[in-house]
Amino acid sequence: MSSKSLLSNSLYNLLYRGLNVLFPLVTVTYVSRILLAEGVGRVTSAQNVVQYFVVLAALGIPNYGIREIAKNKESEQERNKLFSELFFINLISTFIFTVAYYTMIVVFPRFENDYFLHLIVGTSVVLNAINVDWFYQGMEEYHYIAIRSFIIKIISLVLIFIFIRNLDDLVWYAGISCFAICGNNILNVLKLRKFNVRLQFKGLCLKKHMKPLMYLLASVISVELYTLLDTTMVSAICGNEEVGYYTNAMKLIKLLITFVTAIGGVLLPRLSYHHKLGEEKECSNIVSMVFSIMLFVFVPCQIGIFMISDEIICGLFGSSFLQAGVTLKIASFLICTLGFSNLFGTQVLLTYGKEKLLLVTTFTGAISNIAMNAILIPMYAQNGAAFASVISETLVTLLSVIFASKFIKLKVDKKYIFCVIISSLAMIGVVAAVDMWIDNNILTMVLAIIFGAIVYFGINIIAKNPIINTVKQNLMNK
Repeated sequence: MSSKSLLSNSLYNLLYRGLNVLFPLVTVTYVSRILLAEGVGRVTSAQNVVQYFVVLAALGIPNYGIREIAKNKESEQERNKLFSELFFINLISTFIFTVAYYTMIVVFPRFENDYFLHLIVGTSVVLNAINVDWFYQGMEEYHYIAIRSFIIKIISLVLIFIFIRNLDDLVWYAGISCFAICGNNILNVLKLRKFNVRLQFKGLCLKKHMKPLMYLLASVISVELYTLLDTTMVSAICGNEEVGYYTNAMKLIKLLITFVTAIGGVLLPRLSYHHKLGEEKECSNIVSMVFSIMLFVFVPCQIGIFMISDEIICGLFGSSFLQAGVTLKIASFLICTLGFSNLFGTQVLLTYGKEKLLLVTTFTGAISNIAMNAILIPMYAQNGAAFASVISETLVTLLSVIFASKFIKLKVDKKYIFCVIISSLAMIGVVAAVDMWIDNNILTMVLAIIFGAIVYFGINIIAKNPIINTVKQNLMNK
């Protein structure tokens, strides 16, 4: 295995995911006050439509590519052959779905009002042709990914502050979002020379990848059905304002999850490597440690967001988004479910080549989410969509844990659980006190986070929570 440690990869991936949290949080906070719920809803609805085509164009290659590159990273010849095969498959599928997308927005009248907006966001499909991020993740180049992301996001942030001035600038906002994708993909392609990656045209076998890719694509489609269809249904049944409320609340939850799951995001290449060598005990130890760290962080985040959801929404997006407070409160329950479904589903089941089981979990989630959306959105608008997501993600997580337990033996220290419970109860008291005594949204949010974190982590340190000692020891060893 390469000299890159799981810890250093996790730290770089945390930095990368942290940027992915900080950048959208800053931009959406600024943009929401300029474009308001109506403008945010229009852009989000357009991005929501194009994301279906991006997912189809990618064909499940992002996850499949990480796993296969990790398996063949030591052989340059095999790696180049694999890269070429996946690159050409991606190129063909991107062409097909790019044509399909632009045909759709030209033919169907519903896109006439925001035609130029849909035209701009459609470049996301085109740019999928040079999306090779999976190669760098498979090679565990998280240092490069973090630095590249930082550069592109800083440029994008500056552009947003320069060009987004009023409600009429929503097309600029969509265009800058596409620029970020473009910049990442172009830099990725240029850096391939460092790894001596050369496209091959002879001796390629595209067919052998199609079966596992189709399983993965089916799983991805199932996931996207209940992560995109909810926004689509809110837009169709309610309107752009409700889409704005819903998507801003969900962005906060998913941004937080994206950051914390960075710890587990480096698992797929590492687990694939150990599994290939038959080191199953090592796989179980790694998953157990990551599970403990994720739960340790997820619990206070979920509690905190639930308790001060109104203050968070008004503090970040302004009082015009107050109706999203209840939506965020409901969506806070997604923190644990989304995080652990990723760990046990995407990371563990893919490592063991169980694409069929992953498909079962995601398909179950998709069907339950569609059914619940159809019932709840007409009655409760964006809040119904949030509740439907919680139900479906809970089912997905439970199935993922059940299936993953056949391959991974999860070990959790009883003292660790006790420490988390006691510190969480203490944090609840502190956050409730801050919320009761402070009457300013931003000040309440800031003080609740600071004092809640101090109490939670302080009690765990005093009680000598085993997970803190484990992380500390790993850092000292590093």
